[in-house]
Amino acid sequence: MKIFEFCMFHNEHPALALKMRESAKWVDELHLCEANRTFRHGERSPALPPETVFLKPHLFDGASRFHPACRWGFSRYFPFFRKKEMARRNETSQRNHVHEVLAGVADDDLVILSDVDEIVDSRRAGEVIDAARRHGIVSIEMHHTFFYLNLYSTNFHEVWKHSPANYAYRTFAMTGAAFRTLRHSSDRLRRLGEWGRLHERIFLLRGFHGFHHSWLGDEQAALEKLRSYSHSLGEHAGELAGPDGEISHEALRNMMREGRSLYEGNRLEVKDFSEIPPLQAVTDDLETFGRFILDKRSGGDVR
Repeated sequence: MKIFEFCMFHNEHPALALKMRESAKWVDELHLCEANRTFRHGERSPALPPETVFLKPHLFDGASRFHPACRWGFSRYFPFFRKKEMARRNETSQRNHVHEVLAGVADDDLVILSDVDEIVDSRRAGEVIDAARRHGIVSIEMHHTFFYLNLYSTNFHEVWKHSPANYAYRTFAMTGAAFRTLRHSSDRLRRLGEWGRLHERIFLLRGFHGFHHSWLGDEQAALEKLRSYSHSLGEHAGELAGPDGEISHEALRNMMREGRSLYEGNRLEVKDFSEIPPLQAVTDDLETFGRFILDKRSGGDVR
């Protein structure tokens, strides 16, 4: 029996460093999938780490497999022919690459489907494994942070329409048999989870079993992510767009420095480690991850 984890990668090196240290405690192989194009078909330079016994990088050829940013196509609505954004479809094809990469898993293997910044707490991994074996496929609840390891989102499920609370139904654990016979693709499974349509169909392991450490990195990393991923700028806070409709570097810088979410109406709150203990990988190496920790006593200054 082996445990495989698969996630997409877009130069999110701080999140990857944390995920590798935490996942290595219980996962046999971590598979990373990175494309040589953004979801909007812009050129980019992949930065996959080298292969090891644990880490398995996969270069996804977006140059040939992604669609151009926009294309004309038929629509169900008048005038029945319109220009379509293709970024979302490109994300789908990259995420679904897992079905090619892990096509040969055995029935008693375990498959974890996640994003690179969604990290299962290794101290609770045994519970996730046991639940997946009992139910075939399960999802977990996660603490959700922005920019820093202890700046917590308090209401993201209210901001993201129909989204389950506690960032549930994004990360899934399943047996190899369940993975090979999934009713939906990996990407579709995640979208259904985001839309709140899986709570009666897939068992949810209650209690926090990990962390979604989103937007972990500096301003340049956030800027590159905003330019490359499939969400439109209109889904974020209005101040993020400048007069020209492009990303305002000043607004992005201010929001990150002030600890304000990129999503309108999303409330963030600093909590110290006595309130919510961090991942073991964080406390094991505060020298590396300390720059992503806010000091609650000083009103949110970086340590």
